[in-house]
Amino acid sequence: MAQMVGMQVQRRPLSDRLYEQISKRIVAGEFPDGSKLPTEAEMGARFKASRPVVREALARLRANELIESRQGSGSFVRRRVSAPEIHCAPLGSIADLESWYEFRTVIESEAAYLAARSRDAAGLAKIRSALAAYDREVAAGASGDDADYAFHLAVAEASRNAFFLETIASTRNQVLFSISLARGLYWRRPAGRVQVVHAEHTAVFEAIRERDPERARAAMRQHIANVRARVFKGAAAGASPAK
Repeated sequence: MAQMVGMQVQRRPLSDRLYEQISKRIVAGEFPDGSKLPTEAEMGARFKASRPVVREALARLRANELIESRQGSGSFVRRRVSAPEIHCAPLGSIADLESWYEFRTVIESEAAYLAARSRDAAGLAKIRSALAAYDREVAAGASGDDADYAFHLAVAEASRNAFFLETIASTRNQVLFSISLARGLYWRRPAGRVQVVHAEHTAVFEAIRERDPERARAAMRQHIANVRARVFKGAAAGASPAK
């Protein structure tokens, strides 16, 4: 299993690597605010990537609001991305992945604790919205990864501590990669994935809604532990949410 995980970690999608390359050039000012990006064909030639890979990378840049597309004109830089958002350490080995889950456990469980203690109505509504979006995305045949990440980001935002929010936002690529890895290695039946992940997220949401910091911390800690177990053990560890 460890060998399979290692292969999965090392073989990062080409679109991820291209996304990072373009983002780094935006950070460096090679593609300034408001400037027009090269065409898809030019990007493909420049970065030695196929047209589908270029399109996927550009789609992610649009989703992150780094660029915008103007019909008939091409793609333009919308905003400069911060360097920490791009240069956060990649997950390139089993040791990196282990350390990453340790990091997530500490950061996200404490964010959930603070969210339960400090959240306002708007913060709670964002978490609830992310839960609903996850169900809708998966029901429509999508991976649900973006909505999954949005849930974790909403919890960090509900903590009303800018450092938690900035940390989760700056590690978006790593969070999405770990979510995708857990899904790809363990889950075979999407319906089962929806039920388990939804139950784990709901346990966190309910504790935050009921302003129970200790339960929120425990529920998030259990969720991250379950995700880690699904990657490294390939078992339905933690199919029941934390109580």
